[in-house]
Amino acid sequence: METHILEKAIQKIGHLLTLGFGDAGSSIIAQNISSGGEMNPMVPGNKTYAIFGFCFIHHFNICTEVLQEDVIIFVNQIAEITHTAVTKYGGSANKNLGDAYLLVWKFPNPNELKTKEPIESIKFSAENRTIADMSVFAFLKVLARINKYQHIRKYRKHTGLTTAIEDYKVQMGFGLHQGWAIEGAIGSYFKIDASYLSPNVNMASRLEMATMQYGVDILVSGELVTILNKDVKKLMREVDTVKVKGSDKPI
Repeated sequence: METHILEKAIQKIGHLLTLGFGDAGSSIIAQNISSGGEMNPMVPGNKTYAIFGFCFIHHFNICTEVLQEDVIIFVNQIAEITHTAVTKYGGSANKNLGDAYLLVWKFPNPNELKTKEPIESIKFSAENRTIADMSVFAFLKVLARINKYQHIRKYRKHTGLTTAIEDYKVQMGFGLHQGWAIEGAIGSYFKIDASYLSPNVNMASRLEMATMQYGVDILVSGELVTILNKDVKKLMREVDTVKVKGSDKPI
């Protein structure tokens, strides 16, 4: 019986670690356990290739002022919709920033594929094209559900929100981009987060922020569109080609 209790406790701890660290933290936890159990953030990260998605809740400052304590319920209702759709369609949740979420769809590691082909060739494989399709489809699902589900639609009739913003409804912006990133533990002995560092992650965030400028719900980079299957490409239209600050390469 004592062994059974211990096993259940370990399972619960493992579940909490998964919630706390997410998919990116699995290898970090395993690495530290194998090295004696001491958490050591001062180790190199791992290079990975993935699709990065950012989504953002519009008018969040006003929502916080109006909803006060209930803003946590509001945020978590949207997080549940977002995380459920992303997980169902092959991705994983990485960061919850209150009004924004970072989602990741990892491509198979080229080193594990035992191939000498460069990542530029591998990313056009049938499997990776499907992963790219699902990243777009997941965000379309989130967009549909925040406009469909009654527990989200009820905020359209919230007196405080409609007073602050005429014809208020929950709106989100979505940005998708793909490329390399360094995955690892970021922080100190006092607090660490498992996350990704890369200009490609920043680009996904920039695309999401630009949705309001272009008056669209979703912006997908051209580099990601090239990977999509042709049936999904048909859903796309080019809105612009720009040079972003800090880069000479147009996107």
